[in-house]
Amino acid sequence: MSSDTSLELNAFALLAVSTRDDARRIMEAADDQSLYHDPEACQQARATLTNPRRRVEAEFAWFPGVAPGTAMKAVEASSIGEVENLPLSGLAMANALIMAASKMPPSSTSDLRQFIENVVAAVDEAQLDQVIREINEDREIAGLPAIANEQIADDAFQSRQHAWRRSVITALDRAPTAEMAEALYILVKDAADAHIFPRFLHEIIDDYALRAQPFMAKEVATAERLIEKARTLAGNRPDALPPIFAAIAELLNTWEELTYPVQMSATLRGRKDRDSENLAFMIRDLSIDLFNKHNLINESRHISELVGSSFSALPQVAGAIAKDGSDLADLETQASAREAEISYAADVGKIFKTRLAISPSGLEWKGKITPLEDVRSVRWGGVNNSVNGISTGTEYLISWYDGIQTTTVEFGNSRIFEAFIGCLWKALMEQIVSGILSHLRSGRELHAGNAVLKDTSVILRRKKFFGDEPAEYDWGDVTVTTYSGSFIINGPQGSKASAALSYRDVDNVHFIEMVVRYAFSNGITRLSDSFG
Repeated sequence: MSSDTSLELNAFALLAVSTRDDARRIMEAADDQSLYHDPEACQQARATLTNPRRRVEAEFAWFPGVAPGTAMKAVEASSIGEVENLPLSGLAMANALIMAASKMPPSSTSDLRQFIENVVAAVDEAQLDQVIREINEDREIAGLPAIANEQIADDAFQSRQHAWRRSVITALDRAPTAEMAEALYILVKDAADAHIFPRFLHEIIDDYALRAQPFMAKEVATAERLIEKARTLAGNRPDALPPIFAAIAELLNTWEELTYPVQMSATLRGRKDRDSENLAFMIRDLSIDLFNKHNLINESRHISELVGSSFSALPQVAGAIAKDGSDLADLETQASAREAEISYAADVGKIFKTRLAISPSGLEWKGKITPLEDVRSVRWGGVNNSVNGISTGTEYLISWYDGIQTTTVEFGNSRIFEAFIGCLWKALMEQIVSGILSHLRSGRELHAGNAVLKDTSVILRRKKFFGDEPAEYDWGDVTVTTYSGSFIINGPQGSKASAALSYRDVDNVHFIEMVVRYAFSNGITRLSDSFG
């Protein structure tokens, strides 16, 4: 059977039976409904529901564990509001919501936001083991054998997740662009503020980002024209800059409203929103030129503030432009003002719970508190696990070192990981970046993975016929990129030299990358000159 949201394609709907009806009742219903519907389709539905293996997908697309009367109300519901008032949760609620949306799509910004929020919450509640248990309980009442092959159940569950995702995207596509952007912006802002960001919401944002590509390309082209115009005027007509700045501010405001969900999702998953980063650094370069080439301090500060406010969800951008034209001490002052924002705590573990927390007093795990000022290095990342090509979840790791002991936390809860990392970045960015710069400024080497970083150069590994050998290059001669969970430093073209610094396994890679990229974007060849 298809996993489409259309009710008429579900065997239970076609025969007007419940998940608790036995084989005899199903066969009687097939004969009865053949008088009103396609007889062949009714017989196919009968064959599906009386076959324990074939009926699994139909069960997942219906209302397992729900009383027949409530299930009928869900079927008959003509609006999302009616579904919200039913005693449903998890898979059953998600199915009911998308069924109602197929009949009466959300018609306003608030309705669209509420619909997506409800579906996301329902999907987050839907747990495979619970659904299997509910199906087996219904089967016991119907006199049918329990699900014997969990792989079939897992496949059906994945099919439902695709159906839920398609339904949400369909609702977004039907809405005017302004309503779509506003609804998702508000939803993501609320989720980020509450430190609750389910995986399903990330998936919706991924689809949304693809649909926003044409708009973003157009806005980037407009930004390029405005920046070029500003550079031309800065040299001889700085008094004519305000209208250009106003246009840039309007462009950035629109960009933030449309791409904030993409920015936040990327940051929480340790990924990069390259479109937003490229735009941010392109406009930030204008701010630097206004000061360095034309001594327009106020104008430079204004542009820097515009970039900072529009890309606050991106740590790389926030760190790079936090205090252009100022010293690192000012940046540290700003960080101290945000200390109230770095507190978070959660219990980690499926059975035995252990407290994981971060606050101004330090990092806490298994009852041990490491003061923030003692933390010398941190690393974090996730690994997607799979069996036979089927995802079994993501394993997250967070680790910090205080000069004496390394503390490592591993778990599988994405919401806890995302919330904790958001606070960790705010709490330690300035401290660790300052330590990196001080270390390099003193002339010492910094070992990171298979690379050795110096203030003006880097030692990579160059491939040769047998094995490899160290090769040193000035920072101005290398390039950097990101690939498969690592920060990559490549030697000059044709050199066959490179180094891969795993975000998950190598200390402080996220911060090293920020320093290196800042230096590159500003033409700095001595890393310790960054941010100062």
